[in-house]
Amino acid sequence: MSILAGNNGPSLRGLLAGASLALGLVLATFAFAPVALAEGPTVSQAVIDKYNPAKDAYGKHDYAQALKLGKEALAAAKTPYEKQVCLTIVWGAAAGAQNWPEAIESGEALIALDGVPPATRLATQKALATIYPRANKIDKAIAITKEYMKVTGGTPADWALLSNFYSAQKDCANGMSALDKALAGGKVAAEDQLKAQSFCANKDKNTAKRVAVNEELLKRFPKKEYFNQLLNIYETADPKTDPMALQQLLRFGFERDFLDQDTDFTKLADYDLDVGTTSEAQKVLEKGFAKKIIKAGDKKPTSLLEQAKTRAADDKKTIDQLDAEARAGKNGESDVKVGYRYFSVGDYAKAVEALQRGMQPDRAARIKRPDDANMVLGIALMKLKKNTDAAKAFTAAKADPRMAGVAKIWLNAT
Repeated sequence: MSILAGNNGPSLRGLLAGASLALGLVLATFAFAPVALAEGPTVSQAVIDKYNPAKDAYGKHDYAQALKLGKEALAAAKTPYEKQVCLTIVWGAAAGAQNWPEAIESGEALIALDGVPPATRLATQKALATIYPRANKIDKAIAITKEYMKVTGGTPADWALLSNFYSAQKDCANGMSALDKALAGGKVAAEDQLKAQSFCANKDKNTAKRVAVNEELLKRFPKKEYFNQLLNIYETADPKTDPMALQQLLRFGFERDFLDQDTDFTKLADYDLDVGTTSEAQKVLEKGFAKKIIKAGDKKPTSLLEQAKTRAADDKKTIDQLDAEARAGKNGESDVKVGYRYFSVGDYAKAVEALQRGMQPDRAARIKRPDDANMVLGIALMKLKKNTDAAKAFTAAKADPRMAGVAKIWLNAT
């Protein structure tokens, strides 16, 4: 059985766009500079004397110095306006320095002040929502996001961010509800969003949903972890997955170098020997040994490899004769078996010819598993870079419920 990957829930990795996002949002609040003498609110000279050097340090990206001087200016501030001015520089400098505790403290103080402009309060709340998770304050991130969404109404990006926060807490009910709103109108889910859906489907024991999501992941982001998710589902299914369907899924993984367990290689080779693709069985096992996934001296795979070598050598000697006999008869099953042998040795053009011959109306009635024959035909056509024809073969295979899921996986790859 393959290792079950990706079921530990979403992590904070990828939750935020990075420190630059938080800093950019902070800068939206840092849009004014005080003057000692001007119409409207004024700032005392004592504050100006600290504020201006802090502002200069900030402009030079010396955030540590800007933070130090900004805090000194804040200590001298008396009026609400002076405090707002000084908190803004402290807030910006702390975020620039990625000093998240100081940024949170100053940001919270800023939005708590009376008289803060609504735009400043909103920008600060949005920035805090991206900073809280860096200090493991997901609850606060959720609360402040919901608070500012009462004002803005909530954009798809806001709902997506809220969904990420819930997902980090493994709160599937709220996370999936928020994600539905983020994806409203036919928006395409991002990779992390699909992974969150997979996690929640697994948590809810919704196998059909989990299969569909991981098929989408494998289609759009062809990675080993998503293949392994599907392989695990198929291997642990109750009732058991059809052996030929499992063989075709293992073939998919082998073709893309996704197999990473000795049992994966051994099981595929076993299936290959059962259906007569003996040269393929040899190649599979030899790769498993070469990659050291199968340990040298392991009894079962070693025995299977010797069996595969012997049978493959015999098959190569008789394949031409079997092809001639199949052509002379009207038994489509014989043509299919010949096609499997050609497929096994890598002669895909002859494999396609034999399989298509067997599927002719006057021969097809004797074929035991037309779905499997179409799967092998589709793979052979893909090898020949005839993906349009391959898609037709996989579509035909998909009509059989036993092969439907795996056929879809191959179809997605055409």
